[in-house]
Amino acid sequence: MHDLENEAAGIGLKPGWVPATKYILVNDQGEYVGIVNLCHELNDALKEGAGHIGYGIAPEWRGRGYATEGLRLLLIKARDEFDITEAYLSVHKNNPASLAVQRHLGARIDHESDTEYFTRIDTSATA
Repeated sequence: MHDLENEAAGIGLKPGWVPATKYILVNDQGEYVGIVNLCHELNDALKEGAGHIGYGIAPEWRGRGYATEGLRLLLIKARDEFDITEAYLSVHKNNPASLAVQRHLGARIDHESDTEYFTRIDTSATA
């Protein structure tokens, strides 16, 4: 637990890492459904790579809107707590469901590599 608290506070980070906070997604019945990660800032590697936000939903919970809701809540937190006006994300090209989640929340494809799309979401549009 202390490692996660230290990571969020920027204490003892590995070279090239930035402060980040992980959040567990839990449904109304208290069951774990996934995890989301918010990098509080970007370095050059994150700008061209993973970006501010990563998320994963457990396979048995996919297709039920949890990724959309988790990402929506994280975009609000990014805006309100860390003054992030445009969130950078990435998504593997072989994951159209995740790209659809991002697009549903206003993402646009900024650029791409052979294997990934790199998206941007204006956090001011998130309610």
